[in-house]
Amino acid sequence: MSRRAGFRALQAVAAAGVAALAAVLVWNLAHQHTRAAKKIAAGKVTPAPPFDLRRLDRDGRLSLASLRGKVVVLNFWASDCLPCKQEMPRVEAAAKRYAGRVVFVGVDVDDGDGPARAFMKRYGATYANVADPIAETAGDFGVIGTPTTLFVDRRGRVVPPRVQGVVTAESLADGIRRAGAA
Repeated sequence: MSRRAGFRALQAVAAAGVAALAAVLVWNLAHQHTRAAKKIAAGKVTPAPPFDLRRLDRDGRLSLASLRGKVVVLNFWASDCLPCKQEMPRVEAAAKRYAGRVVFVGVDVDDGDGPARAFMKRYGATYANVADPIAETAGDFGVIGTPTTLFVDRRGRVVPPRVQGVVTAESLADGIRRAGAA
């Protein structure tokens, strides 16, 4: 083999190695949130998957990372969800009750802006709400239906309980207490 052919073979091997490492990295990043969703579903404390979503309650975006150091209640909802309509006034009341100690974030799943904003107005939601139009964030958190409520502690970890279905005042208080804000 000539020197030039040997160099090309070495380049090809190096390129294949870089491609293989890139593929492993992409696979790991893509499945990282799947692992988080499984841990959340199993009731284990786990780092919350990051998100950066467009706000519905005002202009701009909201990232979960910007709320680090605060207890966060994540409430996943949809405008056509009857149980979501039933619980929205309760979530709004809790957001007011815990104002200054807990941040409430509504995550609208699968709606367009019009129906989502009409829902928020009709049911009096004044806390932060963001749009998850293709339910990617919901999937990252293991949300399989609405409403679902999750609690994030000051360290950015999802803590049990995960409330699937209509959240009660008691389950909200319990989750907030477990996340570190009583």
